[in-house]
Amino acid sequence: MKKIILLIAFCSSVIVSAQNKIVYNLEKGGVYPQNQVMTSVQNQVINGMPQDITTKVVTESDFIVTDIIDGIYYIDVKINKMSNTTKTAMGSQEMDSDGGQANPMNKLFSNMIEFPIKITMNKQGEILSLDNSAQIENMTKDIDMPAMQLAQIEGAMKAEMSTEKQMSSYNLLTQILPKNAVSVGDTWNNTVTINSVIELETATTYKLESATEDFYTISANATIKTPEGSKMETMGLNANVNLAGPLTATYTLNRKTGWIQKAKVEQQLDGNMTIEKSEMMPQEMKIDMKTKTTTVIE
Repeated sequence: MKKIILLIAFCSSVIVSAQNKIVYNLEKGGVYPQNQVMTSVQNQVINGMPQDITTKVVTESDFIVTDIIDGIYYIDVKINKMSNTTKTAMGSQEMDSDGGQANPMNKLFSNMIEFPIKITMNKQGEILSLDNSAQIENMTKDIDMPAMQLAQIEGAMKAEMSTEKQMSSYNLLTQILPKNAVSVGDTWNNTVTINSVIELETATTYKLESATEDFYTISANATIKTPEGSKMETMGLNANVNLAGPLTATYTLNRKTGWIQKAKVEQQLDGNMTIEKSEMMPQEMKIDMKTKTTTVIE
């Protein structure tokens, strides 16, 4: 009995200390689902007046490997469902690809999920290319809306769906693996610039928390901030932005494929945005902001 206990202890120590080369090991024709629920609670104070905004974004996607050439994965990202719900003191607004198509925004979402996003990715999770041109070209098809309003929506969506911003978004989820073999307890670092509504710099430390026969568990701790002197344009107005905060995350990866089985990412940003004076804005407006965003992946 004592020998058996010692053998189990020895085997456990071998598993913990073993070097793990964690990479994506996907199969041609394989379908890898990824469903996300992102909930963001934003507390703003505009000229002394509080305003709270809650946003919930739900996407259900399949990553379909269409080919593998020289270790590069060719993937169609098929979004099966997409919705966005925003709640304020004035009420709520919902856009849903499965919703009534007479609603122009539901139709917009429905058009967007009709065509896949085509990406290429290496075994380390780096997105090498992205093509969402079919989405962009067809997103306003058959939408009944005044031409000027439709053009404004199309322009805003194209800006948010640029190749650079989309690649940045996908890299945040795929490029979390270590470049070298690691043991349980080892850490590695990554610095990424997020190109979203605003530009954010992230410095992340990842840690391999555990390795079992079936799964890897990876934790992440990051600092996020806008670059010094950061500016953005909103509704034709220029604004100076100063935001910073922490991010923590836990990822469970399938040991065989490297694919995320589940994850939880929590991010907080505090700071302010100052809209500059202009012909449209006779005096500058300062907006204090505090945002907490939780993303759950299954």
